[in-house]
Amino acid sequence: MSAIRPFQHTPSSPVVFGAGCSAGIVDKTLLKRASKILVVTDRGVVAAGLLDPIVKALGDRLHPAIDDAVVPDGDCAHVDVVAARAKAAGVDAVLALGGGSVMDSAKGICMAMAKGVPVSTLEGVATLRTKLAPLVCVPTTTGTGSEATQFAVLMDRQAGKKRIYVDQNLVPALALLDPALVVGLPASVTCATAVDALTHALEALASKMRNPLATAQALEAVRLLIPSGALARSLAKPDDVDARGDCMVAAHLAGRAVSSAMLGACHALAHVLGARCAVPHGVANGLFLVPVLRHNASKSIGAYQRLAQTVNAVDVDGAIAVVDEFVHGVAGIPRRLRDVAPGLAQEELPLLAKAAFVDPDLPTNPAVLDEAGLLTILRQRW
Repeated sequence: MSAIRPFQHTPSSPVVFGAGCSAGIVDKTLLKRASKILVVTDRGVVAAGLLDPIVKALGDRLHPAIDDAVVPDGDCAHVDVVAARAKAAGVDAVLALGGGSVMDSAKGICMAMAKGVPVSTLEGVATLRTKLAPLVCVPTTTGTGSEATQFAVLMDRQAGKKRIYVDQNLVPALALLDPALVVGLPASVTCATAVDALTHALEALASKMRNPLATAQALEAVRLLIPSGALARSLAKPDDVDARGDCMVAAHLAGRAVSSAMLGACHALAHVLGARCAVPHGVANGLFLVPVLRHNASKSIGAYQRLAQTVNAVDVDGAIAVVDEFVHGVAGIPRRLRDVAPGLAQEELPLLAKAAFVDPDLPTNPAVLDEAGLLTILRQRW
């Protein structure tokens, strides 16, 4: 009898990979059908000159009011303003050019356009019940994998919390992975986003919703990042397009894995720290990844043995040590909360634990963590 448990795996979006592939974006069928395309990006992408070829290629089908004001941890209020303008203008497709905040903001704009309500009211699982305008994603970082997922995370600054959206309608219609676009990525962003991708892979690997397809994607993402040395090679030679491409594919595979198998306690903790202290998401994940792996080890022996084989470690403890070296040695993520969130008081840790306990990513963590357990991890990292 097969030991594989019943599972459901919904295919992700079509993907095109290759250096320079974004140059042919105008030839993609999805965009050929559109008459008014909204481009969503941020000022860093604009300053790097990555937007100019896209604007030129789209020509008169480009909605003139390009949204280049996305901020880190995309903002609900900003999304609502842009969505209202886009809907009034008859926008019929959206193109996201940027990192996770840009892609998640573009997803938010598509949601608010389709539903005609503030995006903050749509938070939750499977709330949309309607198709969205086609979304094409061109990532310019190598971490979130949002171009492959059914997730979006937006910051509601008025409420002081991150809002999490999970809906199959949020899977983009097309992803273009062009490693030439990330050659100039700063080392700090390269490291934080790679740790984010690794966290996605490892949480999908052990999740209560793990399945063979997600596991295969997660382990290949791990292989590219660690044994194949994609991050180390990118840092040693920033213009190595092959290394950048490996990071990009790893992030995409990890995104596909979590879109199928979901996440866990590391993300629950990272969400609340990011909301409270504006810590970059990859850095927040890096803070908590190793202690969460150690907490989960007894419930995830099989999954972590697969991890050990992939990273050439002799056992589960050795695999976790390899992850520790990747996160804190190669990527240089700090080990202490006080180093990344100097405005956080130790007395606030119980409040963070309380918020993490109700985060929607916690239920699929393989080992039970109550508020006391979450607080223990927070104190370990203080």
